[in-house]
Amino acid sequence: MRIYCRQQKVGGKGFMIGKMAAFAVAVLFAFTLSGCTYVGLQPHFNADVVMSGGERVRLFYGGTQEAKYIFCIGETVPVYRAEPRDPQHPVEVGHVKILRALDDQHLEGEVADGNVREGDLARKSIAFCMVLPLNLR
Repeated sequence: MRIYCRQQKVGGKGFMIGKMAAFAVAVLFAFTLSGCTYVGLQPHFNADVVMSGGERVRLFYGGTQEAKYIFCIGETVPVYRAEPRDPQHPVEVGHVKILRALDDQHLEGEVADGNVREGDLARKSIAFCMVLPLNLR
């Protein structure tokens, strides 16, 4: 007894149309993704407010009672900046003389020496104040 197996023909018009459709979908998908993901380089401007000797600043201490009593009127305190490459070891960048209390969370000061930026920290023992421009509200 002989058994004949009919072999199916792979290929043909239906198979070829399916291949072309899959290719077209892949190409459209690639163009869609490339158009969505590429936005190019956006210009980035980094403007720092630098305050030098004689300029008035605000010192924000956040209303903590410790800082309110540690920072005294008339004294000069060092100002530190944490560098991005080594934030654990801040660098002293200047000094600020404290002039008066503005409200429950701010003191007014004057840059005695150095170049102080917005966001630097004035430190005395365990208390810190963030340095801000005086006209910023």
